[in-house]
Amino acid sequence: MHKSMTGFSSKYIKYKNAILSAQIKSENSKNLEILIINEYNDFSLDNMIKKEIEKKFNRGKIKIAFNFDFIDESKELFEFKKYINDYKNFLSQKNINLTISLSELENLSKKQKRNSLKKPFIIKKVIKLMKDCSIELENKQMAEGKIIISAVNKKINKIESLKNLFHKKYDLYSKKLERKYLKELNNHIDSGTINKKEISVFIEKIDIEEEIIRLDSHIKMIKKIISKKSSKNIGQVLDFYMQEINREANTLSSKSKDPTISNKTIEIKTLVNQIRELSANLS
Repeated sequence: MHKSMTGFSSKYIKYKNAILSAQIKSENSKNLEILIINEYNDFSLDNMIKKEIEKKFNRGKIKIAFNFDFIDESKELFEFKKYINDYKNFLSQKNINLTISLSELENLSKKQKRNSLKKPFIIKKVIKLMKDCSIELENKQMAEGKIIISAVNKKINKIESLKNLFHKKYDLYSKKLERKYLKELNNHIDSGTINKKEISVFIEKIDIEEEIIRLDSHIKMIKKIISKKSSKNIGQVLDFYMQEINREANTLSSKSKDPTISNKTIEIKTLVNQIRELSANLS
């Protein structure tokens, strides 16, 4: 299934006195970039999370915000109470008063969180949370990707209709021009020196059949690509073919002597730009 590169997912789970939460935000990028934001500086856990993300995504700037909180921090700090009281008693024997600031209590809480995140069963729950979050993001991207492909297909059909129009127009005006050149040459040059070979030189200069054939080939290839259920780097592939179609449109515009074709190539170039904008959001 074709996927967009943008999307947002958010999940959380409760476990005993703890809440694990995660948010994943994905933006456009030529490559896969993964940024994990957490306050616990657990690089081994970050690497495990990255591996899970790399299984699902091949492009996009993916930002992951991960958080671990206690529902009731006083319960977690309770186990420190004994150590604090023992330390306090020891200091009192030395006539030293023990004072604990709020920031010191916060540091104790952070330490407890870091210790919890190192426990194997907590790590498993974090990885499960990330899997669920990435699945939700992928589903959203596939839904958006389906809409984008549908829009691209409609615009390709419009380009194909214009290509068919070019072919009909070319067949008509090439014969008309041939008759016109023959008539003009007959009026100015001795008819004995005129032949179709000479006329064909002029016709070749405005011959757009080759460009129409290449345009048709590009359109067929694009339709084949977007009809597949999945294509790797489809956004980049579509962008390449849009460059080729734009090149053919420029050549058609410069070679054609039919004002209708010249004007219609502008429509093709407009459609090409629209498709390139859409394909930029496909992974």
